[in-house]
Amino acid sequence: MPFKLSYSFEGNYRTRPEQNLSGDSRKETRERLILRAHEERQKRQEQRLKLRSTLIIQAFTRSYLIRKHVKQEERVKYDQLEDQLDLKQLLGKFLFFYNPQIDGHRLLRICHKLLQKQNEILQLLDFDETLCWLIRRLLCLCLDGLRNTELLKTSIECINVFTADANSRAKVEVWPYLATKGYFSRLRGLLDDGFEGDVIELIERPFKSAISFSILQTNLLLSEFCSHFLCPKISSQVKNILIPYLQKSSVFPYNDLIKFLNTNKNFDATNSLLYCLLALEPSHYEPSQDSIQVLATLSLNLNQLSILECNDVDDSDDEEMEVSTEQVHLQDYIYLLNHSDRVKRLILFIDEHNRNEEVLMSIIQLCQNLLLVYKDAIRKYMLLFMLALNGNFLNKIWELITKDEVTIKQMNSTSFSVWKDVHKAILVFCDMFTFYTETLTDSESSDTSMTFKNSNLSSMADILKNIALSMIDLAFPMCRSSAVLPSRELLHFYHSCLNCVKTLYTLDLRKNFCKAGFWTRQKINVSQDLPKKNYLSKTIKPFYGVVSENEDEHLPPLSTIEQRSLAILQQLPFLIEFNVRILLLRELCRYSIGDNTRLHREFLSDNVITIRRRYLYEDAFEKLSYANEIDLRHRIRIQFINNVGLEEAGIDGGGIFKEFLNEVLKTSFDPTRGFFLLTNDNMLYPNPNVAVLVENFTDHYYFIGRLIGKAIFENILVDLPLAEFFLVKLLIDRVSAYYLKSLDPILYRNLLYLREYSGDVQDLGLDFTTINNDLWETKVIELKPNGGNIPVTNYNRLEYIHKLANFKLNTQIKKQCNAFQEGLDNVVPLLWLRLFNHLELQVIIGGDTQEMDIDDLKAHTSYGGEFTPDHSTIILFWKIVGKFSDTQKKQLLKFVTSCSRPPLLGFKELNPPFCIQSSGNENRMPTASTCLNLLKLPVIKDEQSLKTKLLAAIEQQAGFELS
Repeated sequence: MPFKLSYSFEGNYRTRPEQNLSGDSRKETRERLILRAHEERQKRQEQRLKLRSTLIIQAFTRSYLIRKHVKQEERVKYDQLEDQLDLKQLLGKFLFFYNPQIDGHRLLRICHKLLQKQNEILQLLDFDETLCWLIRRLLCLCLDGLRNTELLKTSIECINVFTADANSRAKVEVWPYLATKGYFSRLRGLLDDGFEGDVIELIERPFKSAISFSILQTNLLLSEFCSHFLCPKISSQVKNILIPYLQKSSVFPYNDLIKFLNTNKNFDATNSLLYCLLALEPSHYEPSQDSIQVLATLSLNLNQLSILECNDVDDSDDEEMEVSTEQVHLQDYIYLLNHSDRVKRLILFIDEHNRNEEVLMSIIQLCQNLLLVYKDAIRKYMLLFMLALNGNFLNKIWELITKDEVTIKQMNSTSFSVWKDVHKAILVFCDMFTFYTETLTDSESSDTSMTFKNSNLSSMADILKNIALSMIDLAFPMCRSSAVLPSRELLHFYHSCLNCVKTLYTLDLRKNFCKAGFWTRQKINVSQDLPKKNYLSKTIKPFYGVVSENEDEHLPPLSTIEQRSLAILQQLPFLIEFNVRILLLRELCRYSIGDNTRLHREFLSDNVITIRRRYLYEDAFEKLSYANEIDLRHRIRIQFINNVGLEEAGIDGGGIFKEFLNEVLKTSFDPTRGFFLLTNDNMLYPNPNVAVLVENFTDHYYFIGRLIGKAIFENILVDLPLAEFFLVKLLIDRVSAYYLKSLDPILYRNLLYLREYSGDVQDLGLDFTTINNDLWETKVIELKPNGGNIPVTNYNRLEYIHKLANFKLNTQIKKQCNAFQEGLDNVVPLLWLRLFNHLELQVIIGGDTQEMDIDDLKAHTSYGGEFTPDHSTIILFWKIVGKFSDTQKKQLLKFVTSCSRPPLLGFKELNPPFCIQSSGNENRMPTASTCLNLLKLPVIKDEQSLKTKLLAAIEQQAGFELS
């Protein structure tokens, strides 16, 4: 800006102010001019609208005042001419001025007049359109009069009379009109208020004319009926009076209702509507595609009832469920859905139409909705139960799933952002296949009852294993941006898929349809922090993380990789190699008490327990009970008292306790003591009738379970051949029917025969009972309530097989197994043992079942006395042992260590190490100290003589007695 001088050279240093008389010099821009013009137009428009509104209000007000005046004039004329005009004119005038607030008594009078001449009016209705229209309008006023106690009786009578003739054209046309004017709404109010008599018949009456309605009229009527009776919350009057009445009615259009609900998706799909639909179903109604689709749609929100009511239901079939204050409870739905005739017809329809993909998807949707209600829904709903045992149905679902094999194999964590039909199919298949394999699915000569071939099972395992790992990745995302909000369906899918993979793994153990190394093909790293901090004993929730039961315990957060590996360890441990899991178990045991704690206890406490050999079990039960020895994880020293009452020489450095543990367990599991019995193949299992022999038998099983836990904790092998089903029972709560083969092979074969029987099963004379022999007493046990009166038929034989196997394997030894589990869990948590399957658990308890590796034994053997690896007797010994049969090798190992099986990870784990010590000249016999894993071998230089004496010793299993 140029500098302006503030003075002049004319001698006047002050400047004169410049004045501009041309007005404001600001120039208005184009945009502002346009905006100002727009605002002015808007103001003019608003003025015109105000003027127009004023005229409308004035016109309306004048119209209202004129109408009011005219109506009042007509009302006065009506009162003057009431007795002179005919009914048609009188009714026309009355409808013109009627005001419910002041004309109630006039409505009452005209209704009485109409009722007095009802026969005459009814004859004219079909011919006089004007009169017909006037009567309709009057009936609408009567509907409003139902709210007035003074008009109630007359209004009901009027409606009753002028809608009575179902075949009349006028009556047929009146129903759609009345339905739109609140007919069902008014009647619902009356019904809920306790008016039952004519109201029930009036509710049914429109449906008597339904056969003459058009499709639009029928849908209108059903829409209003559903909106006011079926969809809202059900009252006791609707449940106990209306629904049973309409269910027996021959005129109620149930099939039309099904079609309406299937074609009109705008209605409110409430649980009340589902209940009413099930309760209204005629006794001989045959299912259709429409009815299946409607059930699938209406059952969508059924799981909400389980949230409102009792969500944790006991497995027992006869336990009473907790209920809410609602008129309709969850058990009401179960009762209706489990109606035997309904289930039979549905199963038959599904078998005939399962090739129809629409029907199949509707059934899958219905099954998913029911599965989401309960954790163990298959055992609650008979439809699910029967479908889960239907191998053909399962096959159709799997074919549907694998229809697009490329999509299935490429399914990953991002595929679950939208819940699709294939996800529903997988969820239903996983739940049902898991249940299917719990029944007798394997015959002696076929694979899974010929439902799935080995190639199908292998493909299934591959697909579902990948989906399960993807679900774990989804449940524990790498970053928050990739996290998803878990729905009820997604959470159920997570657990169903993982459980199905477990089932396939268990099935593979006995059928071997997967290639070697399939399950451990994908390397999974296990962090060392997991055993140190005992994260494995914590609960890890999908889509949440680790949950600590102790609020005061603050553990460092796990990384996503560690959370995933922990989830795999807890849910799918078989995906990790066996040796890795064994080492993990060893670490868990070591870190559970800490080395410092154990050393401190050993030095500061004299934990020596005195045991009399003559009363080995009794003393052990007393001294090592939970009351006297709370924590068996710490080291225990044993002092034996011999048969003459003197203390045996020697200090327990671990070997004497090992001998003690082996002897006590041998005594505990001895069938003559009564706690355990032998199967036909000489395997041990709990005695079902032990309560007859020992009153406090649960304490004994708890004690024996603790001893087994101590053996596992100390890595002491005990030679106990436990029955397969009992090993499974230690790891899971419910054993499937397949394992009945390990308990009673004859019963198992009989049940297989029953399942495959082609004739009429009822001819076999079976019912839902079984006979139980309690030593001296025979009892008849019912497998279900009133089972003695329920015959076994072709329809329910699978249920009979399932319940009988469940009784034999689970119910009758439940208390024994629970006590044993609790004792075992007291020393080694069951969560740790569930890292292994039942066959691996037998290996952990009793050692490896594979052929003994003599080279490994030789490499980890120490020598004492004059023996060295190069001694001639030692050279002969290993030469002889190398030629032993497998049985003789096991006898040698049992002779020295008291267990015929080698340690899990080789002889490097044997503690104390295998040792051979010289015991004098050749006149002596070989002896052993099992507590020290010590073989005392005489110095013999003749091979045949050494072999003869060695075989004599190990075959007699004499031990110290040969010294």
